Amino acid sequence: MTGLEALLLISTVAAIASGQVVFKLASMAWLPGSGLMGLLGLGWFWIGMVVYGGATLAWLALLRTVPLSMAYPFFALAFAIVPLLSWWLLGEAVGMRHWIGALLIGAGVWVSVR
Repeated sequence: MTGLEALLLISTVAAIASGQVVFKLASMAWLPGSGLMGLLGLGWFWIGMVVYGGATLAWLALLRTVPLSMAYPFFALAFAIVPLLSWWLLGEAVGMRHWIGALLIGAGVWVSVR
């Protein structure tokens, strides 16, 4: 795997994680009782779909050249990126266990792809 491919994998996973945060924003704006039409009328929902959908297409493009056994460990980084973004952008509480877990995930990805 080249350095560029690793950077693209990390960027793609970061985009997927960002899509999850945007979906959280959509869920917070979705009014109780408004049903599916209420969700479909939310800008946050459509932004999340574009971000997540675009990242999924980028992931598929990467899998054309990167073996899945090398690419998939990068996907675990989403478990570290999502709590970081939810803390930073949404003000959610993220405890020391999350940070330690994120470091362990990062170390695990590094070991897996080396």
